[in-house]
Amino acid sequence: MNFLIRSLTSFLYVGLLLGSLYIDATFFSVVLFLMAIIAQWELQRITDKKIILSYLFFPVVFATVQMNPEYYPYLVGAAVVGSLGMLGFFGNSNQLSYSKAAVYFLSLFQICIPLILLAFLGKSNPIYVLYFFGIIWLSDTGAYVIGSLFGKRKLAPAISPNKTIEGSLGGIVVATVALLYAADIKNIQYSWVLILVVTAILGALGDLVQSKIKRICGVKDSGSILPGHGGIYDRIDSSILAAPMYILLLNLFAYVS
Repeated sequence: MNFLIRSLTSFLYVGLLLGSLYIDATFFSVVLFLMAIIAQWELQRITDKKIILSYLFFPVVFATVQMNPEYYPYLVGAAVVGSLGMLGFFGNSNQLSYSKAAVYFLSLFQICIPLILLAFLGKSNPIYVLYFFGIIWLSDTGAYVIGSLFGKRKLAPAISPNKTIEGSLGGIVVATVALLYAADIKNIQYSWVLILVVTAILGALGDLVQSKIKRICGVKDSGSILPGHGGIYDRIDSSILAAPMYILLLNLFAYVS
């Protein structure tokens, strides 16, 4: 029954994201905005920090860059710096405490800016949003299946006891091979292989970063809005760490402009 619930929830979640992307870029942006609001509410709930001002981050930053496109490179740069900051957090002590400043940082750099970047990518190059979610979801699914079948060595037992090295590597391989095939493997460029691998690795690390945040907060899930999966903040964990570098590399290798 739990598997059925998880599968149905996943189907609805994927359908909402990809359906909104297909229907209209503005609709997709609104969906991402609502996800950002819910994820911030869940973050504030598990850290016991209430910050109403943070709910303005998404609309204010989005509108500012929309009206001033020349700011877009700075937004990408800020997002990449924020991702590096999250990786630094991952390597830090388990005894971290959550001040309001820390929650502000997480709200802006971990949640809002990556989702804003995906919203802009959805307006200009929606096919690359589809590829992005394909990498993240296939990597996650591949890691689960291969880890269940062949996983023996724990990846980070103190943070996420169920994740294995075999599963994580398998997920990266599954996502890379599948997206190479989808993009016509005969004409593939090495830069695209690099983008796929880096994105899949960062997605896996995003999952671990999120697990550490929840472990420090003493909770299993950030919320319960998605039956069988937890909260929105749980569900976007891989995407929000991987999106900035994915979009940076797309720009550096001129897949998008």
